[in-house]
Amino acid sequence: MIKDLNKLARKIIQENQYVTIATSDKNGNPWISAVVYAYDKDWNFYFISIPSSKHCQNIKNNKRVVVAIFDSHQLLGEGVGLQIEGEAIMVDIKDTPKVATIYFGRKYPYGKVAHNAGQYIKRFMKKGELYRFYKIRQTTFWMNDPNSKIDLRVEVKL
Repeated sequence: MIKDLNKLARKIIQENQYVTIATSDKNGNPWISAVVYAYDKDWNFYFISIPSSKHCQNIKNNKRVVVAIFDSHQLLGEGVGLQIEGEAIMVDIKDTPKVATIYFGRKYPYGKVAHNAGQYIKRFMKKGELYRFYKIRQTTFWMNDPNSKIDLRVEVKL
């Protein structure tokens, strides 16, 4: 029996590095993308992407997103993951150094990110702003309850 689901939720975030983001366009057509993430002390998530990508264009038109974080190596029928509701926005240029420090300062569980904050700003931001940071401000965290004998989703608080 797992007593502290909130602790388990934090562990899932800390021990994984990809978040799958579901977005929709102005007509409600869904799209899903997996991106590498970092997080801050308030459990907001950050990722880098190209503003012209489909998921970023969808965010521009509809900031509501849902995301999932899970370890796909879990045994069949025993997997636990998070489903998160929130809002995504493009990070303002003035906040880029702070977010780059969070993103490139993270110790990723499956390898090192190749750039540091200064290299990112020099490489990607000075040349036409090709890539940008995005922030997902979470509103609700959900988890499939590992203590339940049925597929039961419960809200968790980090």
